[in-house]
Amino acid sequence: MAFTGSRPAPTHVLAHLSDTHLIAGGGLLGGHIDTEAQLRKALARVESSGERVDALVISGDLADSGDPAAYELLRAIVDPVVTRLGCALVLTGGNHDERRPMARTLHGVDTDAPQDTVTDCDGLRILAIDSAVPGYHHGGFSDDQYDWLAAELATPARHGTILVIHHAPITYRSPVMQLLDFDDVDRLRDVVEGSDVRAVLSGHLHVTSFGTLGPVPVIVAGGVSYVDDVGAPRELLMGVDGPQSWNLVEVHADQVVATVVPIEQHETWPALSEAVTEFMETVPEADRREVFSRKRT
Repeated sequence: MAFTGSRPAPTHVLAHLSDTHLIAGGGLLGGHIDTEAQLRKALARVESSGERVDALVISGDLADSGDPAAYELLRAIVDPVVTRLGCALVLTGGNHDERRPMARTLHGVDTDAPQDTVTDCDGLRILAIDSAVPGYHHGGFSDDQYDWLAAELATPARHGTILVIHHAPITYRSPVMQLLDFDDVDRLRDVVEGSDVRAVLSGHLHVTSFGTLGPVPVIVAGGVSYVDDVGAPRELLMGVDGPQSWNLVEVHADQVVATVVPIEQHETWPALSEAVTEFMETVPEADRREVFSRKRT
C-alpha cells in the first residue's frame, strides 16, 4: 500500500516474547504443550511480520527446569532467527531458570551470579536484569543489582532505556500468583523515578497485561508456552493452550506502543478493497485524511 498516515515510523521495534519454558528431548509441558514447537511458531510469526526488528527480547522462564540441554535448544532455535533478522538478542532469567547452567550455556561463564546485561540498539538502551531469587519462585533484586541499575541509569541514553525483568512489578489478579510477586516494588519505583526508563518489559504472568511503575508503563507479554485463563475465577490458576502471543513493541520519540500478536496464523482477508487502495494512491497526501476519514452518507 503506497498511501500512509502522517505520523513518523517508530525509531525502534522490539519483538518481546516470554515464558518459553523449553523442554529438551520432546517432552510436553504439563503433559500438554510442545514448548519447542510453540517457540518455533512464535519466531516464524516474528519473521513473517516483515517488521524491522532491532531486538528480540525474551523475558525469562527460558527453560522449564534449568536443564542445560534446554538452553542449548534455545540457542539452536533462536540464533539463526537473530542472524536472519540482523537484530540484537536480549535474554533474562526467570524463576524456572537456574543461573549456573544458564550462564554456562548462554553467556559462556561458569557462575551462579546473575548475568545482567546492557544492550545498545542505536541509542536505545535495553537493561536486562535477572529478577529470579535463587531457591524461590518469587522475584526481586539483590542490593548489588539495585546499585548496578542505579549506576547505569545515572547517565541517560540517547533514546532512553527499556528495562527487561521477568517478574512484572504490578499487581496481578490471581491470589496464587501474588505469592510470587516482585518483592520490593517501592524500591524499584524509587530507583527508576526521574530516570530515562521508558517502559518495563516483563513476563511471568502467562497473560498479556499492562500496568504502571509510577509513571512508567509495564508491558507484560503473554506466554509463548501456555496462557493463564483469565476468564476463570481468580481463585483458580488454569492453563490454556490457544491464545499464546508475543508483543510488538514500537518505540517512538514521544511514546512506547505495544501490540499483541497471536502465535497462531489465522485466516486473513484484505480490510481494504483493491479499488479503495488504488483510488487512495491518487489522492494528494495533504488531502488523504479528509478523503479517507470522512463518512459517506
